[in-house]
Formats: sequence, structure tokens, C-alpha cells
Amino acid sequence: MVAVVQPSRMNLKAIVLTLCICAFLCNAYKPVVIIHGVWDIRDSLYFMADVITKEHPGTEVHVIDLLHGWKSLAPMWYQVKEFYRRMVPIMMNAPDGIILIGYSQGGVISRGIIEATSHNIQTFISLSSPQAGQYGDDFLRLIFPQYIKETVYEVFYSRMGQRISVANYWNDPHHQNLYYEYSQYLPYINNEIDESYQKDYRRNFLQLKNLILIGGPDDGVITPWQSSHFGYYNESEEVVEMREQKFYSLDNFGLKTLDKMGRVHIYEVPGVEHTHWHHNLTVIKNCILPWLD
Repeated sequence: MVAVVQPSRMNLKAIVLTLCICAFLCNAYKPVVIIHGVWDIRDSLYFMADVITKEHPGTEVHVIDLLHGWKSLAPMWYQVKEFYRRMVPIMMNAPDGIILIGYSQGGVISRGIIEATSHNIQTFISLSSPQAGQYGDDFLRLIFPQYIKETVYEVFYSRMGQRISVANYWNDPHHQNLYYEYSQYLPYINNEIDESYQKDYRRNFLQLKNLILIGGPDDGVITPWQSSHFGYYNESEEVVEMREQKFYSLDNFGLKTLDKMGRVHIYEVPGVEHTHWHHNLTVIKNCILPWLD
């Protein structure tokens, strides 16, 4: 005969409470989607995904497995379309919304998704991403070692050059007329080009509950590094910070409104090189994990 041990009322209450807490924790966090940067290999963001999963048990973390290596040089609008296509099922299964993390070029792709598509992204974390553009030799040497920043505009600002992702957000402060004439991406998501969809871009951007901007002075690739905070060069290559930028003061795509609502959160982290952001535990724990709710 098998003896059945009946739990006491106290034990039963403890078990029920534990089950309730586990159920809450497993469903408390929104799904997280991560988009990689230019030239990244397939598993480059797995470390950050693993940390999130460990620190937030039950969180769905989706590292989008798409357009790695040389394929990451595809035009930005194409990448926006393809990454968004992979995200749609995730968003459809998340009625409370999702959290989007974009690393480096992935952050600029993410902003295109946020502005140009129907989405339920609640929080956008931009991790060392050239949101105001890129203009630097260190960056060029990683991908196009034969060019220098002073002359690459001759290639990038052409119909052929705009087939390369980097050219789509290359923002040469000395050739702004060509930038606005040829660039097919960054001035559009900045709402600096007068088109019929401007109101849609702004409305979609303002759906964000939080915008997290992470960057630092020792990045070594994003140039100027303040571009990760929407700062950028003027014609004298002096950095003009975010709140002095024209697209901010005119509130072109809603950045000023979001900031005035207290939804823009800026982290300046020294001592982190560009390829280390997503492997730095301090950055992940202090700048990313607090926003994954």
C-alpha cells in the first residue's frame, strides 16, 4: 500500500504562491528582438542574448538570423523590409508589444522599421549606432580600406554607390548638397526630405515608450561617436549635440517631443570599444537590462 502524504495548508499555500510567482516571471517580460550590425557573423550577439535570458528567466529573445557578412552591405531599405518580415510573427504573438535592440548598423535599420512600418515596438535600445550618420576613416578601413573619408563621397553619393548600406547613412558634412540629392535612406528617416509619408514616420516614431541611446568616447568606429546620441559634425567638423541639431529643433520625426516627454534616455559609457559593446557585462546589466520589462 502506497502512503499518500497530504501537504499542510501552509505548504499548499507556499506551493500555489511559488507557482503564481513563476507564472508571473515567465510572462512579465516583453519579447526582445536583436538586429546585428554591418559585417557581423552569425553568432556575434548570442552572448548578449544569453545574458538577457539568464537575468530575465522566461524572456523570449530573438536574434534575427539574416543578412550576415557581406550580405549586411545590402541597401538599407531592403534590409528594413527583410528584418521587418521576420519580426512580424513575433509582434503578432506579443499583444503587449516588444523590445527592439539594434547594434551599430542594426540600430539604423531598426529606426527605419520603427518609422516606416506598422509595429508594436515599445522600447528601442540603440547600441552604439550612427543615428545621425557616419563620417570616419576608422569605419571605412573595416569595409573599404581603399577609400578615405574625404573622397569616398564620390562613390557613395551616386546611384551605384547607394546600393551599399554604408553609403545610405554616410553623412559627409562638407558635401551636404550631394548627401540630400543622392542619399536614399538617412535624410528620409530624419524626415529632412519633403515627402507625403512624413506624418506617418513621425507618428510611428512617437509610439515608442522609451528610446535608449548608448555610446561612448572610446568606441573607435562610430564617427563622431556622438552620432550614437544623435549628435553630429557641422561643416567645421565640430560636434553639435542632439538638442542643437536642426532635425531636433524642427522636431522632424518626433525626437524632440519624445525627449520633452522624458522618454529619451542617454548613456555615455567610456572605455568600451565598438566591437565590445554587446560583450560588456557592465553595459548589458546597467544600460540594457533595466529597460527589459
